[in-house]
Parts: sequence; structure tokens; C-alpha cells
Amino acid sequence: MLAHSLASPLVSSALVTVDDTIQNGFCQEDVLVMCTTNTELTQKFTPKKLTSEMLAQSYTRIGYQNKALRVADCGTFLEFAHEIQVDGVIAEKGNLHNANFCKDRLCPMCSWRRSYKIFAQVSQIMEQIGSEYKFLFLTLTVPNCAPESLSETISRLMRSWDKLTRYKRFKKAIKGFFRALEVTRNFSNGSYHPHFHCVLAVSKSYCKHSDYINHDEWLEMWRKAYQDSSITQVDIRVAKGKNKEAENAVQELSSAVAEIAKYAVKSSDYIIDSDEALTDKIVQELNEALYKRRLTAYGGCFKEAFEKLKLDDAEEGDLVHINETLNPALAWLIVRYGWSCGAYQMTDSFIKYPDGKGDSE
Repeated sequence: MLAHSLASPLVSSALVTVDDTIQNGFCQEDVLVMCTTNTELTQKFTPKKLTSEMLAQSYTRIGYQNKALRVADCGTFLEFAHEIQVDGVIAEKGNLHNANFCKDRLCPMCSWRRSYKIFAQVSQIMEQIGSEYKFLFLTLTVPNCAPESLSETISRLMRSWDKLTRYKRFKKAIKGFFRALEVTRNFSNGSYHPHFHCVLAVSKSYCKHSDYINHDEWLEMWRKAYQDSSITQVDIRVAKGKNKEAENAVQELSSAVAEIAKYAVKSSDYIIDSDEALTDKIVQELNEALYKRRLTAYGGCFKEAFEKLKLDDAEEGDLVHINETLNPALAWLIVRYGWSCGAYQMTDSFIKYPDGKGDSE
């Protein structure tokens, strides 16, 4: 909490004091200081917005006009909500409260928000079921493919995953899963490397049980499912927190979960600042290969927990409210920003009162 105070401690009603202070203009300097120290805005949103503009320009050049317009407009409007305590002190860090996001598959802004949301959801699910299960991290790879084969390779990956999950060994040992597709690009030869990152739920006694599947067995199962004996490796490991004695180490596994929930494609793989022609080529290849695909999937106890927690779809759902909601019993300072000339500028601020009190704009 930052000591940006909008109220006098001598006044009994903080809300009245806040409102009076804003109406009299006494808090404008505090609000402006808060805006200039909004590191999330300057260090996260701004770089993503600048890169999104480059994607919009690429879409324009290759003739995707509707996509270009949507991506260009993405993130031009943001609202942050800062909690106002009963003594009038405003929280320095604000929660994103409103925004216009385009949800384009390659948009760097939306990809970042989507990754953040998937991370939050998977972490929430693991925390929900962590007392019943332990977790494995599985990475399934296949040989790199040429650009013209990327779409079919991804389709083959999806079919092979479905086949893997139907194997008797898998069904007996694995109680649930989260699976995400990632596509990386080899800049030396232009080939693509699509692969899966997975979290698997298994029984607490899995490692000491006959259901246990060792590394070589995983490799053989994946070779069989993908029908390619040239595959040389899979990565399978038991999730362990720093405190290995902890019954539930989910909180200590955040870095591993973040790796699994990261972007389907990193913007640095397709936005090449020094080469517009190469950018356009890669953007078109990825756009065609990922068109109308679901890049994540839940199964078993992961899917059940997803539904029980009433989580929404990270690919098509709300990218504004990730895991923060405004407490309706509190007052909030809402600060609005607009995108102009390559930077975010504050355009307005107002008080959002507790439910039933009305807003002051």
C-alpha cells in the first residue's frame, strides 16, 4: 500500500472525504504520481501493445484487413482499479478492471493475458485437487517440420495425443491432465517444432505402484501413438516443491506451471523488427496452421475441477479478470488510460463506490 491519502483521519466518513477531495481537485497530484509509477503499465502492457501494432502492420501487408483492424485496436483502452481503504489511503498497485482485447491467436497482448489466465487456472485446479493427487510434468516432442507441413504435423500431434490417452496403461495410471501446444521456430533453417506440455495427475502411491510408467515406457508409448520410431526422447518428471515433505507443494511449483502455461507461440518467433518480409512469411504460416484450433485441453480430474470451479474458457473467454475481482463492499479509484502516440496516457479517473452508493465521475 502506498501512502496516497485522499482523506483526513479526522473525518468519520472516508467515502465522503474521498468524494469531496476529488471534487475539489486536491487529489489530482496523487493520481498523476500513481499513474507515472504504474510499472505494470509501462513494463508489461506498453511493450505488448507496441509489438501488437507490428503484428497489425504485418496483417495489413498480407491482406488480412479485418484482423489488422482488430489487433490495431486491441488494448487501446485500459482501466485500473485501486483499492481505497477506510482511512482514504489508496493502494499503489491497481487491478486491471476493464479493457478492449481482440483475442487474436497471435496478438502479443492477448497471448500474454491468455498465458497468465491459463497459469492461474491450472494453479487453481492443482491446488483444488492437490490433496488427492500428485503431479507429473510431461513434454512430448516430434521431429521438426517444414513450414508447409506445420498444419498437418499439428493435426497429427492432436490425433496422436488422443490415441495415447486411450492406451490401457495411460487410462489406468493417469487420473487427469492439462495439455498445451507450443510451437517454436528454428531460425537457422526455418523449420517448426510443435510439441506438447502436459500436467498429469496420478495417485499418491503412483511411484511405488504397478501403474508406474517409466521413461522408456513413455517413450515407447509416444512412438507408437505418433507412429514414428525415430523419436528419441520424452521428458517426464515428478513434480516436487522445494519442501519435499510438504503434503501440498503446489505453491512451490509455480515456475514449472508457468512453463507449461506459457504462450503457444512467442512473439519474438514471428515479429522480426529488422525484416518485414520474414515477419509476414512467418505470420502467414502460423496463422494458417493455428486457424480454429484449440490449443489447450483438460481431461479427467482436471476437467472435473475446471467445471466445479466454474472457470471460463481461456482461449475465448474473459482476458480482463484473471483471478482478481473487485470487492463490492469497498470503494475503488478507477483510473482510465488511452493509447496515444506510442504510449498510455491517463484520460480520466473516478470513484467506484460500494454497491448501492453510486459512482462519481
